[in-house]
Amino acid sequence: MSMQVISIISRRFLLAAGVVAAVCLLSSHLSAQTNIGVRLIPDSARISIELKGAPASSWSFLDSYAGIVGLGSRIEHFAAFDERGAEVPVTQSAPGQFKSANPVKRIRYEVNLRPVSRAADFSHLSWLDKERGVLMPLDFLPRGTGATGVGENRRIHFQLAAPWTVQSNETKVAPDEFAFTDVARASFAVGTNLRVSQTNVSGLTLNFVTNSDWAFTDADALQLAQQVLSAHRETFGSFPGKTATLVLFPFPLAVSASQWSAETRGSTVTLLMGKLPSKVAALAQLSTPLTHELFHLWIPNALTLEGNYDWFYEGFTIYQASQTAVKLGLLTFPEFLNSIARAYDSSKAEGSLSLIEASNRRFTSGLNSVYAKSQVIACLYDLRLRSATRNKHSLADVYRKLVRGAFPAGSDGSDVAGRVLSEEIGSNEFVHSFVQNPVSLNLANELAPFGLIVDSRGVRTQISVAEKLSKAQRDLLRELGYNAATHATL
Repeated sequence: MSMQVISIISRRFLLAAGVVAAVCLLSSHLSAQTNIGVRLIPDSARISIELKGAPASSWSFLDSYAGIVGLGSRIEHFAAFDERGAEVPVTQSAPGQFKSANPVKRIRYEVNLRPVSRAADFSHLSWLDKERGVLMPLDFLPRGTGATGVGENRRIHFQLAAPWTVQSNETKVAPDEFAFTDVARASFAVGTNLRVSQTNVSGLTLNFVTNSDWAFTDADALQLAQQVLSAHRETFGSFPGKTATLVLFPFPLAVSASQWSAETRGSTVTLLMGKLPSKVAALAQLSTPLTHELFHLWIPNALTLEGNYDWFYEGFTIYQASQTAVKLGLLTFPEFLNSIARAYDSSKAEGSLSLIEASNRRFTSGLNSVYAKSQVIACLYDLRLRSATRNKHSLADVYRKLVRGAFPAGSDGSDVAGRVLSEEIGSNEFVHSFVQNPVSLNLANELAPFGLIVDSRGVRTQISVAEKLSKAQRDLLRELGYNAATHATL
């Protein structure tokens, strides 16, 4: 046999082997995919789930999140099926904990999505009523299987009857069907007659989803979000992605008109809000969570840091977002100072925990420190940094460096944030004293060098601008939004 013939046969054999390998690889890929079917039962505030994936014999559902406990009890009518479709025996050891004697690929169950906690927590959980709902796979898919592993391929299909529709920032692969890989970042808005509108902000497509009537128009809400996003982009220099979604729904039960609850997962902001009758008041109410939650598209969601560094991405971000609000005219300078005063009053008794320790206990005993005290400490840091650099640098530079920095995935968030804060101000003294160790704040002493007067003699603390300011103090306060028209005692 000639060498040419041998060469041809060899090439054909290698080609055939490559095809077989490719088919095997594709088959393996398809078998590793988890398929999730979701059927809405809005009349009883439930969803029915059917999951087909890798073989498993135990299933564990999330039982607590954001301080909300008992979530496992929402899983009902759990059943498992063998290859022939016959139901196999399943035991339940605790709420949300199930086992079968042999591994199976298919399970079915229902999730009771009636409210289980106070209204302020609703944005953190899946819920459903007769008109709308928000479904978050983190709390309705089992953990410890292909259904919840990060990086796993998943397809989720919603069985919807008109006029129900579904919207999500996840990849849409077919009508009412989406692909996603990370359950902790995925979110799906469902509702009757959902309205979806879009705007483009320097290359970022923002989707606005709602199905309720508000005192403002959808265009008003989009315009406000566009202003906030543009301001945040100036802080960071770029957007963390190409698309983002803002979901605005009313609460699924009666609440105060001024109440709101929000959470940002991945690139989706979910905001539940009461309804104020005045357009001006309603837009002002909307601006507060928007400036904060849209900031989370960058911090922490665009980072790959680990650990509980809530003191930074929540508390410090409240301060930084309020600075954005002042620049946009959504918050006056007196209101800005008043927010610092309120935060101080809420947290001045918090002295036993460092901010890092408080973050680890955020949903037990550290809530005031994570939000209120961290906000005050962020203000002190910003004032010191601006003063030391003659207003050439501010806390915004820290955020910019965090987003642009090449930090190894999985790095501790508190360590990284603390290091960047120290590098920017040129010393680790501030982080050591105010972040890493417990501290009782003397706000009057801390603010006096910057031309701010603190009066704590009344029921609530008041912060005002001193009558006589040095040029350096005046220049600094102007950078924060102060001018003659806003010179007033709060």
